[in-house]
Amino acid sequence: MNKIDLSVELDRIASPLSEGQRLAEQYVSATRQYLADEKNFAEILCALRIRAVENSLYELFGKGKLHGTIHTCVGQEFSGVLVGKYLREGDFITSNHRCHGHFIAATREWKGLVDEIIGNADGVCAGIGSSQHLWAENFISNGQQGGLLPVAAGVALDRKEKGAPNVAVSFIGEGTLGEGVVYETLNLDALWGLPHIVICENNFYSQSTPQTKSVAGSIVERAAAFGIEAVQANIWDLAGLDAILAEAFERGRTKSQPTFIALATYRLNPHSKGDDLRDKAEIESFRSRDPVTLAFTEFDRYKKLYAEIVEEVTAYAEEALSKPALQAERYFADELPRADPGKTSTWTSLNRSEMFGQRIVQQLNKFYNDWLQRDQGAFFVGEDIEDPYGGAFKISKGFTTSFPTRVRTTPISESAITGIGVGLAISGRRAFVEIMFGDFITYAFDQIINNAAKFHHMYNRNISCPVVVRTPMGGRRGYGPTHSQSLERFLIGIDNCVTLSLNSLVEVEHQLAGLGEVTGPAVLLENKSDYTNKTYEPSEGFIVESNHALFPTLRVRPEYARPTITLVSYGGMARYVADRLEKIFMATDTVPELIVPTSLHPVDIEPIAQSVSQTGRIAIIEEGASFGSAGSEILAQLYERLGPIFQSTRLGSRPVPIPSAPSLEEATLPSLAEICTTVNALVEKRAYAI
Repeated sequence: MNKIDLSVELDRIASPLSEGQRLAEQYVSATRQYLADEKNFAEILCALRIRAVENSLYELFGKGKLHGTIHTCVGQEFSGVLVGKYLREGDFITSNHRCHGHFIAATREWKGLVDEIIGNADGVCAGIGSSQHLWAENFISNGQQGGLLPVAAGVALDRKEKGAPNVAVSFIGEGTLGEGVVYETLNLDALWGLPHIVICENNFYSQSTPQTKSVAGSIVERAAAFGIEAVQANIWDLAGLDAILAEAFERGRTKSQPTFIALATYRLNPHSKGDDLRDKAEIESFRSRDPVTLAFTEFDRYKKLYAEIVEEVTAYAEEALSKPALQAERYFADELPRADPGKTSTWTSLNRSEMFGQRIVQQLNKFYNDWLQRDQGAFFVGEDIEDPYGGAFKISKGFTTSFPTRVRTTPISESAITGIGVGLAISGRRAFVEIMFGDFITYAFDQIINNAAKFHHMYNRNISCPVVVRTPMGGRRGYGPTHSQSLERFLIGIDNCVTLSLNSLVEVEHQLAGLGEVTGPAVLLENKSDYTNKTYEPSEGFIVESNHALFPTLRVRPEYARPTITLVSYGGMARYVADRLEKIFMATDTVPELIVPTSLHPVDIEPIAQSVSQTGRIAIIEEGASFGSAGSEILAQLYERLGPIFQSTRLGSRPVPIPSAPSLEEATLPSLAEICTTVNALVEKRAYAI
């Protein structure tokens, strides 16, 4: 067994912190020179303001007057202050949980920040977001680690496409370097030459974990590996940090190139609450060299100004405590295109469009191509979509040739490209993001759930995020366990996010005509087995109809007979069922009516309820497993709407990964025989009940 040299190991563990202490000591004289220079007055004053606000909030927190948690930036104020010095209109900042200083430096809205954290209606987000979730025209912060990095890259791409000399700035902590989305974003920053400045505030601790236990190797070299300009700076060399930032902003504005700054700093307060296990002597050694502390203890001018600022901030905080909270009714409204409850559907037979004889893949290609032609601000990004390949299923074939700047082929980076789409969307663009296979949309969940779907509410309805994340779902193509699953049940539960399931019963254009009216995020599921299908032609005795919803519900019904059972299906499974309606009729002695919703969230229950009220029976047939599925939600809403006046059953795939071998895949997914058996069992159950 190898022995560990304890002295060497202790030196290795302590070295980053020792380096920080060395830097603080080395530059204390230069810091005093910076503080004495009259030209730096505005920046020093801003830093003093941030310190006063943070101390006031921390005091209120300690008295139990703040709800939730708080992460102060005491000791790190100049990080945001010197960035604020170089901002101009059109620049954009994303920040993290320790965002107060960044926000004040970028916006000067310290009163709105105090109101926000106290939780009253005058807050920058009306008290909705509190400490970690702040908004301004040029600023957003969020609590997840690294999640806003690709969003900032999307904003940077928007500015670059417009030809504007703007930059996006992102603040992260060194603990965030454990998140893969950081490296996905740095890669895209470098590949696309984005004006994106990433500032990694290294305060040597990830909450209570020393940096040496969470970050291996060199922080600067991690970024430099992507070919990005990566530099080391520290908070105690203010003049040096100022010069580095000046170069970074100039590089972004004139050359559209990214910069990564590894900024050594130190927080003097706990991570959030009383969760500080650091050595007190260590903290005090950094406090004695802290630039803001030196300003108001060694310089009479700033000592007087700081006392006045503290008095002003304290008085305002007391006033803010008595302000009213936001009325709940304003907060609860969402962006989803919900149907009017109880509104009876009217049905229309559809005329065949010029696309009727085209395969679904061709129809989708034309739909997105027409959108990009019509909307000169729209973007389309996805993995391996560049011509001549045009994507795994050729949906985007020809796009990079026709729209070389607004259609971007990307690396395999589902999280980052979805975040880029979010950044483009909050910049006022319609963004389409292609995930090559639906199974891998799980990589994008953080961006969909914590960014795209939450921004509108979290930032008090000041932002809308019209990103469309589109992906092929489903089996019957032999692709096997990681390329065939149907994951609708995980998507329909995302609040404030539309989930659409495309089918081939009518033309694509009819199903998606309302997409432009959706102001929030949408997930669009395109079934792989449908890609090669042409639009459905009903067998003799059946007709196809559509209601008039934004995203229509479709109905395949018997033309001359009264239906005796309601079948509900969606996506590729709907086509499978529709193609076999005549066989189901023959094998079950029922007259089936097939109802096919395009929107799974929100789902319009009325057309289904209308049918079930007539038939008294419903069978829901899904390609995914039944537990916790869209079918479960449909049944729950039906019982709430109609009461227990009908008989129901469900059929889904076996609850296992979809296998590749043809016989196994067929046995796993719902088959005609299983559908007929399920329907017959429901009929017998109904007869027995009568």
